[in-house]
Amino acid sequence: MRRSPRPEATARREDDRRWSLLTAHAEVLFCIARNPDTRVREIAETVGISERGAHQIVADLVGAGYVRRARIGRRNRYAIESKTTLKHTYVRHRRVASIVALLEPEPAKVDRSAKPRRGASKRASAESASVKPSKRRAA
Repeated sequence: MRRSPRPEATARREDDRRWSLLTAHAEVLFCIARNPDTRVREIAETVGISERGAHQIVADLVGAGYVRRARIGRRNRYAIESKTTLKHTYVRHRRVASIVALLEPEPAKVDRSAKPRRGASKRASAESASVKPSKRRAA
């Protein structure tokens, strides 16, 4: 017997699908930027669209000059055309590379509380280097 989804889970999914700050075209562009060797099937799964929709969006991005497609063997390899400017009037001064860089994952923060004391690592490496193997007497 198949279970029906819980009402609150269904409502949450519908709220997530109602609107998005980024379009599917932008999400596909970021997938390609993260992994130029990705397959259209993987792009579709990541973005949450059909494979046919992903093919169409990739074709749109290639046609607009944002992405370059090269056939290598049986697969496609994509490259972001980083110097291409955006087509929208209010962001025409921006290049594709700056938008992709803006939405890349932020670098991990360094935990300063776990930082070793000044000179501690030098002392530890000097001590390990000065330790000589002991000579055993053969019995």
